[in-house]
Amino acid sequence: MRSRLARLAVIPLCLVLWVLPAQALTSKTFKFKEGVILQIGASADGLRLDNVSFRLPEAKNGKLFRTSGSAKATVAVSNETGESRRVGIAIALYDAEGRLVAVASGGSRWLPVKPQRQNTYVLVFDDVNALAHQAATFQISIETR
Repeated sequence: MRSRLARLAVIPLCLVLWVLPAQALTSKTFKFKEGVILQIGASADGLRLDNVSFRLPEAKNGKLFRTSGSAKATVAVSNETGESRRVGIAIALYDAEGRLVAVASGGSRWLPVKPQRQNTYVLVFDDVNALAHQAATFQISIETR
């Protein structure tokens, strides 16, 4: 009886996976610089990651001073295709020893990037960010959804 139910449960899952569109992912690592616009130019399935800039709050005693604001990344993405596209973005900051010191993610939740247009996304480093000011490199991933 259980195996029959298990087989029946697999059929809808297979149908869902068959209907979902294929996704493309581009992920690259760059040197971290705060307060400047870093030109990226990486593409994934017709979406181009144009640039990224970082803003970190003031650091005191080796840690971020949270009352001076949140750590944020501003990311510009262009849609080079003829149809609207949804995008997901993830950013991870690493210190000189390769330790993860901050993470953020975001993207188009409700409205896709229109054809031949650019959208700007602000990603907030919410929970893991106390040592973000020690970042030496960052990895950014862009995914079509």
